[in-house]
Order: sequence, then C-alpha cells, then structure tokens
Amino acid sequence: MTLTVAIVGGGPRGLWAAEELTRLARERGVDLALDVYDDVRPGPYDGDQPDYWLVNVRSAIIRSGIGTFDDWRAARGEAQPLAQFPPRRLVGEFLRDSWAALDGVHHINARVESVEPGAQGGWLIDARRYDEVLIATGHADDWPGALPEAISPYPMANLEDIVAGSTVAVRGASLTFLDAALALTLGRGGRFTEGADGFLEYVPSGQEPAAIVPYTRSGRLMEVKPDPPTAEETAQIVAPARPRILAAETTAELLAVLGDVALTFADEHVTREEIDAVLAGEDSVGPQDEMLRSGLRGERSARIGAGLAWRELYPEIVEIASYGGRLRFDGFTELAARLERLAFGPPQINSARLLALIEAGVVTLTHLAAGAPPEDADTIIDAVLAPPRVLPGTLEHALVQSGVAQLWPGTQSLAVEPDATLVGQRHIAAVGRMTEEVVLGNDTLSRTLHDVIPTWARRVMAEHGPDTAVHGTPPMTARLEPWARELSQDPARARDLLERFGSPVNVLHTAAMRRNAAELVDAGTAAGVDLRVFYARKANKALAFVDTARDAGHGVDVASHRELAQTLEAGMPGERLILSAAIKPDELLRLAVDNGVAISADTVAELHRISSVAGEAGRRARVAPRLAPDPRSLPPTRFGELSGVWAEALAETVDDVDVVGVHVHLHGYGADDRVTALTEAMGLIDGLRPTHETIEFIDLGGGVPMSYLDDAQQWRRYQDLRADMVAGRTEPFTWKADPLNNTYPFHQAPVRGEWLGQILHAEHPDGTIASALTKRGLRLHLEPGRSLLDGCGMTLMDVAFLKQRSDGVPLIGVAVNRTQVRTTSDDYLVDPLLIRTQPAPGGEYEGYLVGAYCIEDEVILRRRMRFPQSLAPGDVIAVPNTAGYFMHILESASHQIPLAANVVVDDEGNAEQDRIDK
Repeated sequence: MTLTVAIVGGGPRGLWAAEELTRLARERGVDLALDVYDDVRPGPYDGDQPDYWLVNVRSAIIRSGIGTFDDWRAARGEAQPLAQFPPRRLVGEFLRDSWAALDGVHHINARVESVEPGAQGGWLIDARRYDEVLIATGHADDWPGALPEAISPYPMANLEDIVAGSTVAVRGASLTFLDAALALTLGRGGRFTEGADGFLEYVPSGQEPAAIVPYTRSGRLMEVKPDPPTAEETAQIVAPARPRILAAETTAELLAVLGDVALTFADEHVTREEIDAVLAGEDSVGPQDEMLRSGLRGERSARIGAGLAWRELYPEIVEIASYGGRLRFDGFTELAARLERLAFGPPQINSARLLALIEAGVVTLTHLAAGAPPEDADTIIDAVLAPPRVLPGTLEHALVQSGVAQLWPGTQSLAVEPDATLVGQRHIAAVGRMTEEVVLGNDTLSRTLHDVIPTWARRVMAEHGPDTAVHGTPPMTARLEPWARELSQDPARARDLLERFGSPVNVLHTAAMRRNAAELVDAGTAAGVDLRVFYARKANKALAFVDTARDAGHGVDVASHRELAQTLEAGMPGERLILSAAIKPDELLRLAVDNGVAISADTVAELHRISSVAGEAGRRARVAPRLAPDPRSLPPTRFGELSGVWAEALAETVDDVDVVGVHVHLHGYGADDRVTALTEAMGLIDGLRPTHETIEFIDLGGGVPMSYLDDAQQWRRYQDLRADMVAGRTEPFTWKADPLNNTYPFHQAPVRGEWLGQILHAEHPDGTIASALTKRGLRLHLEPGRSLLDGCGMTLMDVAFLKQRSDGVPLIGVAVNRTQVRTTSDDYLVDPLLIRTQPAPGGEYEGYLVGAYCIEDEVILRRRMRFPQSLAPGDVIAVPNTAGYFMHILESASHQIPLAANVVVDDEGNAEQDRIDK
C-alpha cells in the first residue's frame, strides 16, 4: 500500500520535511508518493537576486540532504576562504540542487487555497486525496498592516521605476530596508571603497535617489552582528548559563540569567544598570551612526552584550518558551522583539555599507523615529514583512475559518502539537511562521533549533510504516517455515527452551531439509540426469541433519576427521560420503580409505599421499581429483589443480587408486560459472577415460542458491540505501557507519531446482549439459549446505538490558556473542523476530543489538533495529533461518561462556538436545 503525502510549500522547511520523510520511508521500506505544492513566485532565495543581498546566518549552519552548504560551495570551486555570509541567491541554488537530489518527489506548481477532510478519510487538495498533509507555506504575500500604495522591495524589479534624485521613504529599518537601500545604490552603479579611517566610503553613480529615508516606531537600526564568542567564552560563560535558562520559571529569573551573561560578554566599562536598561527597553536611543561604528570596531556595548546573551542562549530560550511556555513569562513577546533586533542583525559588511551610505548623505536618519514618512517623499517602500502569525488570505487562515485548525489561546498562531499536528486533528500538520507564538524560532535555514520536522516524519512513519514488532533498517523480512512461525508466536515455549538450555539456544527442525534435497533431485530427474545430493556437513555440526540425509538416501560431504568419524558412527555408508577437507592428515586419509569414502584430491602431491596410505592399508582408494577451472574463464581459486596438470599426472594409472570422478569447487552461485566448469570437467574426463574407466561422476562443490527473503524489492532497497550511505547521501544506518562490503546475497532468484534446471538445460557441444552428462554415463553430485538447511533453524536469545552508549545511541543487550550468528561475511541481513513474554512497554525504541563479549564492537546485528512498541528485558529475540553456517562456522566459547545448545524440535513441540552436544 502506498503512503500519499502532500507538503504545501517548497521552501527550506518543505525541503527538510521531504528529506526526512523520504529517508524514513526508505529506511522502513514504505512506498511513498510525495507531492510538493509550491506556486512559483518571488521568494527569499530567488536565483535572480543580486549578490549583495546576503544570507543573514553563517553559512556553516546551512545543510540539507546532500550535505553542508559550505562543502557544496567548495566542490563548485568557490575561492577560499569561503565568505561566512554568502548571497541568498547562492543558497537558492543549493536548495534547488537539494530538491533535485530527492528521488520520487512530484512538484506541483499551484497555490493551495484549501485543504478539506475526505469523505473516506485523509485530506483533499484539489480533489487529490492524501493520507498526510504538511503545511509549510512560509511568509504571507500580504497582510492587513501592509501599506496599500507602497512598493515592495521584492522582487528587485519593483524598484526599477524609482527615479534617480527622488526622495524615497522606507517603512522599517531592518534587513529588508537594507536590501532596498543597497538595491537603490550599489545596484545602480554606486560602489564602496575603503576610507582612510578603515571604514567604507560610498562613491555615488548619480543614478541613486537623492535621499533614502527610513522611518520606524522604535527609532533604531539593527545592531551590527557581533562575532561569535570564543570557545573559551562559550565554555566559561554560555555553558553554565544553559541549565539556568532551562530552570527559569519567571520573567525576573530569565532576565537575571540574561543580564549576568550579557554583563560578562560586554566590555569592562559597561555597568549592570546599562544592561538591565537594555533588557527592559529603557536604554536611550543615541546616534545610530555611532552605534554602527562601535559595532564595526568590535566594541561590546550593553546592547551588543545583551544581543550575544540572547543569541547564544537562544536554543534554551526556544525550549522553555515553546508550546505555551512563554505564557509564564510576562512581556515575553516584547522582550523577544527587542533582543532579536540586537542578536540577529545584518552581517558586518552590510552594516559597513549602511554606515557609508549614511555618511554620504544618501541614507538619512532624520525621520527614523518619526513613525511616518516625510511629507516630501516621492516614493514609499514598505520594508515591513508580514508578521509570523495566521493572517487573512492565507491557507492557514482558511483552515481556521473552516474549523479544521484553531489558534493557540491568547495568540494569533496555529495551535500545534510537538509533532506539528494541528491540535484536534490527525494527519494534518503545520510548521513555520504561522506557529511562531507557539513554536519560537522558526528560522528557515537552521535545522538545530527544533526537532519538529523529524518528529513529524517519525510520527507519520510510525502510523503508516511496517506493522511488525521489530524490523531492521531497512526492513528485510525473513521467509519463515510454519514451525518457525509457530514458535515465534509461542512465548511460553520460547521461554521454556531458554530456561532449559540457556541463552542462546539453536533450535533445529529437519523437515525442510528433506524437501530442499528432493527439489534438487527432482530437477535432475526432469532433465534425465542421475543427481545425487551430498549434504555439506560443515554448514551445521548437528547430527540430526546427518540422520536426515542418511534416512532420505542422500550422502554427506565431510571436511575433517571428526566430521567423518561422527558421520560413519551415525550409520552413513562410506560410499555415500565424499571427503573434501582442505587439509587431510594421514589419519583422516586412512579412515576414508578404510571405509570406501570418495576423496577429493586437491593436488598431485596429495594424490600420491593417498596412494601411499591406501597401499599401506592394502586397500584401493576412491579418488576424485579436484579441478581448478581455467582462470581465463573463471575467477582464480585456491582449490585444485589445472586440467593440464591432472591430465599429465593421470596419464597412467596410480597405484592403489581408482579415479571415480572429478571434483570442482566453485565460489558464489553463478549458473553460467557452473556450465563453464562442467564443460571443462567433461573435457578432462574425456581425456582420462581411456586410462580410468572407473570415472562415474562429476562432483560440483560450492553453493546452491537459496533466498532468505521472499521480497526482492526489500533486497533492492537495502542495496540502494547502503550505496547511498557509503556515498554519504544518507545518514548511516549501520553500527559506526560500517559499509558492510562483504555480505551474503540474502535474496536470490532462481534458487535450487529452477537454478539447477537452467544449468542442465544450458547449451553444450553435445546438446545440453544434461545430454552431455548422460551421453558419458556420468552422475552429477552436488554438495549443498546452506541451501539444504534453508528453513531448518532459528537462534533464540534473551533480552538482557536496554541502555545507551555514552553518546546516546540506544543499545539492546542480548545473551549471545557475535560469533554465534555470523559467518565469515560482515553481517546477517535478515530481520530478527521479537517474542514478547510480557506486555509491550509502548513507545518506539530504535538501536543496536549488542552481545556478551567484553569488547567495544560486540555487535550482533550491525543494522539499526526498530521496535515500534519497544521491548523489555526478559523478552526473546529470535534470529530466523540460521541453520546454514550462521550457528557454528565461527562460534567461540571465549570468556568461558558455554557454546549454544543445539536442540531438535518436532511438529508436536517435543525438544531434545542434539547428540553432538552430548
């Protein structure tokens, strides 16, 4: 089922929301259809803006899903050092590149006038139904307080008709005023040069107005943006004040902390009385040009000290003042308005330009405190933007009017929950300026002040994501046999197994092994080939699987003395065994020769050792020389000898040796590789047959494919997400960003019988591989391990604890060590199962499974796991389908922790420990 989402607004907030939602959808395997509505109109980051319209935050804080803005700039070859306050136009390019990097987003160029509840649930926009809607509309176009006859400075083309030499009044003296002033001067050919006193001087072009006259109610310009505090100041001044801000309950307490910090930041001559006057809004205005000079000289006046205190403690102020918190602080709105003018002023370069314009007489401050334009003004520019609240004519106002949304009591802002959901609704949310009196600090570019958008995305995914007790990142749902599914749904039985046998316990069930082997035999029969299955015992040490192979008439591939001895003791006839050990001591060879076991001879030297051992025993050895396929056709291998080597070595008979077949061991699962190897093996046999008439078979060792997952799309999603993680295009979802370069292919197609059928029906000079084998009277032997044990095992382990790593990463401790569910590959990429033994605690928990060994990277599954309803100590984690290699190939009893018990269960629920443990 596809999750449909609409984001109304294509600005920085909409981008962040789209990135978060897209990332979570990929991590959780959710099919997402995302529409972004954005009516293309002049915005704060348009591409045709002049380069002197600068962003008002340091570029280092700007980032998106494609990385940091500064890294993006550096990659484009921008000269170093990078300007801290670059053009807004450049930020717009970065945002457009960020949008372009988002796959699957559908952009709709339309203004949304209404969002209505759908009759069948969800929300409707222009008759399109959405499961979720997020409103992120940004600045309103118009508002009741706008001057009806005035000119807006945006877009800059609005200013083109202003006549040179005229008088231009500008309502407002903040950042928008500065944009207008620069457009009418620097934008008309004026230029700035460095004066003798170190300040800038303005050189007119003659095309600028005669006078640019700002007017405000406050009578103040914005303070020059001060340099950030030093690391030492942050540690000694700001850090101790953060908890004091968070603990403030009254305006007096808040002002006391701000005053202390401001006084410490300010120059030595500044008094506490001056600081308190600034905080109360009772300080004298003073000459504004001198205020600019002081700020540009780096002096820290009382106003600069107060601004620094507000700016550096702003994250904590945001925390205590949001979601109704400001109501306990009398006069908070007025305090914020005063101090934001001091804290968030223009970059120093533009403050320096403004000072130069004032000194040149182009900008005159005669009416700054007048509150009204001069009577002789030829043009009025309205540089006061729509305030951050719900305003008539906006979508959010329409939602309030229709009853979908409501205002927070005592404010003109939308009432929203901490996850941005509109109060009283579900599946519709809002972020940004229309919530400012509820959620303080809606800076469009910062992603550090709030977690509203990530919280919204997590809420959406929690309600529409995978409906499982646990899933990995991204989900990879195990294919389960009925017995395994039943056990995973039986907490009492799982708990009983752990209490009887300890944690972890390897639970084994043999029924699927018989079916898997029969599938291969049937594929051979259908092609007219005598196919024999030899279970690769190294895949699992339990004797229950040897018994199953024996009783079903199959053979066993053994790779050590103990494996051979135990298999013989289990009653397996020697002629149904093949010995493929990489190292074969004489003792092992004697046991094989004595019992008529076929021996894969890895080298000519080993062949002669076998001959010697057989001669000493007075027996004939059954040998299959191991062929190393031509490395020009197949990847090089450490196993066997080249065809020419064997042809020369076996040109004559070998004492006490019967060559009964040819063995080939291949890495991987490629069907074409098997066709190549079988063709070469038959060519070798054709050359050996005149001398060795006893050759009966080709033994094709190596993997037979199986699939742990039924869903091929889940495997593709994992591979895509991993590739993006390695390339830095998405956040890491593995332990310490482990790239997991070496993992098993957890989804394959075709598998087993169908795969074998493709090989047997492949073309050969004698027709097909199958007809070539039958023509030569050859059997085909296979040595599957993992594929035969598909569906035959599950590893249960106790949940021991929940905790956090020192940096806050959540951990789930399980009573197992990492050698007990891993092969030589990097990780096991199948989702575990959670078997609850108690009620679900509720609340999401997302972290990593860690184990019993006392080492830092003792991680059981290296993907992050998510538990939508959490979990608790005493619950059981089940790792499915571990019988093939994952139980035993690396298991270790380090720390003297006992190895896992191997317990065989049947369809009636009876459980008995495998005799390999006895």
